[in-house]
Amino acid sequence: MSTVYRPVPTPAKRQEIEETLAGYWEKDRWVITDPIFDEFRPERWPSYNKTIDFSRLQPGIKEEVKFFFVCRLREHTLRLITATVNYGNRLTRLSDFLKRAYPEIVSFADLEIEKAMTRWRSYLVERGLSVNKEGCLSNNHYEDLLRQVYQFMVNFYDDREEFEKNVWDARKIPGAKYTQNKANYLLSFEDIPISFRPLAKKYLKVQVGMRSQGQCATDLMALRLFFRFIHKQYPDWKDLKRLSRKDMENYLSWYRSYTEGWQKRHYDYLVYLRSFFDYIQRAGYPEAPEKPHFSLLFKEDFPRLAKRSEEDIKFIPEGVLRQLEENLDQLTPPEYIPVVVLLRATGWRISDILNLRYDNCLDRTAQGWWLCGDILKTRVLNHRVPITDEAAVIVQAVIDEVREKSIPENNPNKLLFARLEGKRKGRPPMGLLIQRALNRLAIKCNIVDDQGRVFHFGNHAFRHTKGVELINNGMNLVHVQKWMAHASPEMTLRYARILDSTMRKSWEEATKNGLFRIDSTGKPVKIDPSDIKNEDLIEWEYIRYNLDAVRTPLGYCLKPHKVECKHQLNPCLTCRNLCTTPDFIPQFEAEIREVKAVIERGKAQGRTIWVEKNEALLERYEAILTVLKEGHTHHLAGKKGREYVGEERLNVRQTPA
Repeated sequence: MSTVYRPVPTPAKRQEIEETLAGYWEKDRWVITDPIFDEFRPERWPSYNKTIDFSRLQPGIKEEVKFFFVCRLREHTLRLITATVNYGNRLTRLSDFLKRAYPEIVSFADLEIEKAMTRWRSYLVERGLSVNKEGCLSNNHYEDLLRQVYQFMVNFYDDREEFEKNVWDARKIPGAKYTQNKANYLLSFEDIPISFRPLAKKYLKVQVGMRSQGQCATDLMALRLFFRFIHKQYPDWKDLKRLSRKDMENYLSWYRSYTEGWQKRHYDYLVYLRSFFDYIQRAGYPEAPEKPHFSLLFKEDFPRLAKRSEEDIKFIPEGVLRQLEENLDQLTPPEYIPVVVLLRATGWRISDILNLRYDNCLDRTAQGWWLCGDILKTRVLNHRVPITDEAAVIVQAVIDEVREKSIPENNPNKLLFARLEGKRKGRPPMGLLIQRALNRLAIKCNIVDDQGRVFHFGNHAFRHTKGVELINNGMNLVHVQKWMAHASPEMTLRYARILDSTMRKSWEEATKNGLFRIDSTGKPVKIDPSDIKNEDLIEWEYIRYNLDAVRTPLGYCLKPHKVECKHQLNPCLTCRNLCTTPDFIPQFEAEIREVKAVIERGKAQGRTIWVEKNEALLERYEAILTVLKEGHTHHLAGKKGREYVGEERLNVRQTPA
């Protein structure tokens, strides 16, 4: 029979709590307008909720709740507005509940948290308050309050090695990946049945070194749902050896109903569960199912995800970007300006920009300036992208300033955008604050979209904008994938799909110089530039389906598709003077991959002519590649054409075979 470890509040821990709550924090009623809260209070503070009252909590519990508030505020993982509005206003009900249900306890460590959460939910329902589904991560502040204080205090009292605990702190795990500008760093196993908890910990111990804390938290949720269901069906199970397809069918039936409305998460949790089965079987875990994982979860068990439309790709219109550049000097606080410059210049995620280090983020080579940093999500270390001289000057200025002011105490990680004092000392600003600053700027300077509405900025929109910009400017898709540090080409192709919508704007710009329209007979007719404003004059569909509309280095080729042009698609492939050897096999394979991707995009967009042209190009590439893979040289002119000149060639020609 397994025993449950319960951390005990030792005298040393009690003394630490007492020392932390000295001075103002001893009071049972905190007034938020007091100067002690100045470092936590935002610029705009609502006139209501000016106090937090702990007086009704029972002894021991009261000190732990106050300790939770003080520590979380000081480490900047709890906002003051959350402490007062979301949690402070719920202390009265928590006090009443604990006095009714647990009148004798003096510490949250005395609770059996799952039983306590069940009783807490029942208490809330009796008073007409809504609760979450059992086993679900809470988005209810009443439930959050009890669970978070419990987890915090149990973790505080627990002196075991981190992996032995039921609540892991990613900050204490070497190599764990967590975002420093966010407050998510805990991984809790409390909700997983005790019989399956060791298995979950063993699996996550491996994953936490390879995946982000957020991904591991999603893993945990997938395991939490599955293990709780299986435990109810088979309370005596301590492993998954006897797991069958019938069990999975029962789970899926319950799961579809339980996760209704979750959409993306519904899919993600099944993917992570399949990965869990796959890994523990390949790793030879003794608790693993005896049946292979592909006979437990079938392909058809996974719901089809709706394809993302172009509208789902949130990018910043060119007109908005121009307005932003014109008014960027008015962004407040001004230290956010370099962050926005790099978001725009690189297309990196905000977390990766804020993770830059001042000692190695800027490099200069013979080709120019490079920004260097780690891409956390796809684990691309020392990733480099080129930046302009102007952007490099801005980054260098920030480096010089932060290097001069940084010491191990205020910037231990040598972050480029670290706060050197105040409530986030040693940590970067929160990405959300930068987004809010941009939207305040949009209101202040009336930065509007094409419809005249004030534009709403999102940090990630800069990334989409850069991806679309690189593709529309003709960068090779493989190079775009490398620039964006995408794990797969499919992610890069999301940006390519927007080409069809941006093509219309490109056509409009091109036709302003071309001065033509297509008449009813299909012939181009010159028109006055002022007439171009009337969109009906241009037969867009005729152009789309009857002309090749290929972009060339100096403009657009609008030849009818029936007219052949040997210069349109790599004329070297049909030239008798092209000589290529097996040394060029990698280049041909890369070209073939890119052409196939272009063909797929063309099929998706209904570009019949485009597809036909590139299929012909693909055929030429593959024919030459076949010759090269056989170890031969491809050269239509032959040996005579490449080894003999002048009289030698003439003599060879005259020599009888």
